[in-house]
Amino acid sequence: MEAVGTLAGGIAHDFNNILQAISGYTQILLMEDKWSDSDHAKLQEIEKATQRAGDLVKRLQIFSHKMVHNLRPVNINHEIMQVSKLLERTIPRMIDIKHYLNEDLGLINADSVQIEQIMMNLGINARDAMPHGGELIIETRNIFLDEVYCRMHPEISPGGYVMLCVSDTGHGISKEVQGHIFEPFFTTKEVGKGTGLGLAMVYGIVRGHDGYIHCYSEPGHGTTFRIYFPVLSMGITEPEKENREERIPGGNETILLVDDEEAILNIGKDILQSFGYSVITAENGEKGIEMFRREQPSLVILDVNMPGIGGHQCLKELLEIDPDAKVIIASGYSTNESIRQAIRSGAAGFIGKPYQIRDMLAQVRDILDQKSA
Repeated sequence: MEAVGTLAGGIAHDFNNILQAISGYTQILLMEDKWSDSDHAKLQEIEKATQRAGDLVKRLQIFSHKMVHNLRPVNINHEIMQVSKLLERTIPRMIDIKHYLNEDLGLINADSVQIEQIMMNLGINARDAMPHGGELIIETRNIFLDEVYCRMHPEISPGGYVMLCVSDTGHGISKEVQGHIFEPFFTTKEVGKGTGLGLAMVYGIVRGHDGYIHCYSEPGHGTTFRIYFPVLSMGITEPEKENREERIPGGNETILLVDDEEAILNIGKDILQSFGYSVITAENGEKGIEMFRREQPSLVILDVNMPGIGGHQCLKELLEIDPDAKVIIASGYSTNESIRQAIRSGAAGFIGKPYQIRDMLAQVRDILDQKSA
């Protein structure tokens, strides 16, 4: 992506010079009175086309980190509420915009105009993914990304961040397409429906702010974009390790992890075992049901979106086997309708993926300590 950004920046510079010549000579010609109305209209169309091309170059420059940022301390919540007013007038009324904003959010060093561009691009993409309506969910919170998370995402450095999460309940994105969504000019839309620069521009803005962006999506289950902006120095700090362990005790119960991603199984197992738990794993719902019958674990952590029978059906069958089973739903999505449905169906709780140590252990201990009905 960095190489593509360098290439895009070089093209943008040279292309801008070409556009300047076209636009300049067109404007000179437009100042002359010798043209017929028809010829004058044609020159105006040339000028409009060069302006559109100039806008495209600006997007390339943003992607390639060549745009100047007007950085200042910013509370993203304020920017979100401003943009949401515009989105409410832009997207259909059958799409419900929901906000879950942390009131004590840390400040970041950001360009307000470019934060607005991020929000508008993600909001418009979400609209296009929900032609029949749905939910656009915007969340913010302070977060410390620890070494466990960064092992799964090597491009991120441990530290304090402000997380901006934009989710939709639309048609989702396949894994094949996810590998290309931030590339300039890549688009799945019909010809004339999009330039393929929206997400490339979002990527460029985020990287230009020393931030990180991740996409989590499954076809038919919506899409979540998580953006991490480094917090200003007075913000979020890592809790001391010994205090964390005192506040969140481990245990010796047996826990079943069910997930189709091997990396998620491994990292979850490492976290839980380091706090004393016995851990067994299953790579799909069918195997999870088999392991549950055989091992009778005290708790199940179940991925809600998996191939095969899937998380919802697996949850249903686990509760049929044991109505008192304690099952925590795990998902990379925000708490959308799919997650709320699982909670209503009998899940005991929800854990966001990738796992954050403190959140995961606190949820596990709380659920284990609850008395069965």
